[in-house]
Amino acid sequence: MALAISQLWQRDDRSLLIMPGNLPMDFGLLVSDMKKYLEDGWDPVIKADVDGANSLPLRIDRDNSHFARLSAARRAARTVYMGSAPRPDGRRGVDLKSVVLGCAQPGESPDQFADALRRLSGEATHLYVDGAQYWYSLIPNVTRIAADRASSNYDDRDADDEVRRRIGAQRDRGAFAAVQVFAEGPGDVPDNDDGVRLVILQPDATHSPNDENSPAVALAERILAQREAGPRVNSNLVVFLAAAANRLTELRGATRMYLAWRSIVNDGSMNLTAHQQRQADSKLAETSKQVDSLIAETFTLALTPSKQPGTSAIEWQTTRATAPGDPAERTSTKLVGEEKLIGTYSGVRIRMDLDRRNLWSEHGDVAANKLWETYARFPYMPRLANRDVLYSAIANRASTITWLEDTFAYAEAHDGQRWVGLHTDEAVPPAASGLLIHPARVPEAPEVHETPPGAPPDGPDGPDGSTGPRVDPPKPTSRLPTQFYAQFNLDPVRCIKQLGDIADNISSKLGPDVELVLEIRAKSDEGFDESTRRTVSENANSLGAQSSEFE
Repeated sequence: MALAISQLWQRDDRSLLIMPGNLPMDFGLLVSDMKKYLEDGWDPVIKADVDGANSLPLRIDRDNSHFARLSAARRAARTVYMGSAPRPDGRRGVDLKSVVLGCAQPGESPDQFADALRRLSGEATHLYVDGAQYWYSLIPNVTRIAADRASSNYDDRDADDEVRRRIGAQRDRGAFAAVQVFAEGPGDVPDNDDGVRLVILQPDATHSPNDENSPAVALAERILAQREAGPRVNSNLVVFLAAAANRLTELRGATRMYLAWRSIVNDGSMNLTAHQQRQADSKLAETSKQVDSLIAETFTLALTPSKQPGTSAIEWQTTRATAPGDPAERTSTKLVGEEKLIGTYSGVRIRMDLDRRNLWSEHGDVAANKLWETYARFPYMPRLANRDVLYSAIANRASTITWLEDTFAYAEAHDGQRWVGLHTDEAVPPAASGLLIHPARVPEAPEVHETPPGAPPDGPDGPDGSTGPRVDPPKPTSRLPTQFYAQFNLDPVRCIKQLGDIADNISSKLGPDVELVLEIRAKSDEGFDESTRRTVSENANSLGAQSSEFE
């Protein structure tokens, strides 16, 4: 005690009480005197895990400002060391409450010392924890063994293999036809036309938002351009998912720790004590959950390609897919919500695509399988999830009474002179060779008059010398309509795109005498405050609103 008091006096220690946490365990004479009560071999333990110029507690205090102010890690380590001497009853260590009581001075927060001790227990080589009991031992604990194995026995490739296995075991693909895990080049990605494939790029191909030259973009461009045997054909059926550059290191580190704990649990030659076995099992479960969580936080950046007709340059759009769920499921959900992946389509939308891209043949038709090829091959087309999305939209095209203006007819074939199996308003599941027909090319059905009962049938003696019923020529077409009106409910999120589609596909086809009026109705149960009313009213006036008011 005299040595301790002398050293504290020389260090100008202003503590109100001399507590175990105040004892200067970096003072050689004091340490030598205290080691009389313990077995040999404690010098390296004290210097590494208790106190000293290169000790772990001092490093933790320096790296964490809220610990440094109180020297919380060093004081907690000193207190545990003082309680590590064997007891007559065989119990080991000192409990958390006693550690805090051995550290805290009046006016100091006990929680800081508890937090510092928990931080120490996760990194120290010789600090043991059993429930709420803490003690130092000459034998390295399993935490240190796990850390050593994580750094020396496993590398990034081992970690990537485990992450690949976990992602590959996830079965929820969302709207994707297939998921390719950790593609390294064009040869890893098939060029099928069965549906959109999610390509999860190898971990080193990381990406950052707004980085047009990231490793992920470079690899995705190679895969989009090539397949194993030549140029890729179905380039509109691949989207990509990349690891976030700022999260990959953390994921790999956590995965190596999981592999290390798994090796300890499975290593029967270690002869773990019951406490060590419980600790290893707990850490294995904890690190496994951490790896799953970090996979979801790391693989979040979806890359979708698109381009304008007549150009070769690919434009890459980055979408953050951070919703809960497996990578493929949440990526699918996010892309469907932004219409970068389409799981449900309509006959009206197909008709718009046919007109906009001028996909009709010279006969005014297009084969269903050829249309699917167009959707699959060209990134300027909407990205339909699979062939069934298209065929379902074709089958249900006649969902409105205005199908003739909005969609198309369907025929089973064309014999060179006429369409065979022509369907107009029936919902008919299409065949691959079936034909979509522009309404303007659909022949009008002739008016048929059956011979009245008792009247002589038309035949060789009839007026035209023909046999069978008399067919009248088509009646003259009635007066053409001169006005058009339509009303749309716009999505507040997608309204800009919707307005562009309306302008391209409707108003631009009606001639110069077109009037477009946008009407906004908004409600709020809480009411609109003064700031909102002023801002909206001023913006409406500056944008040329004919009238605007709040009620």
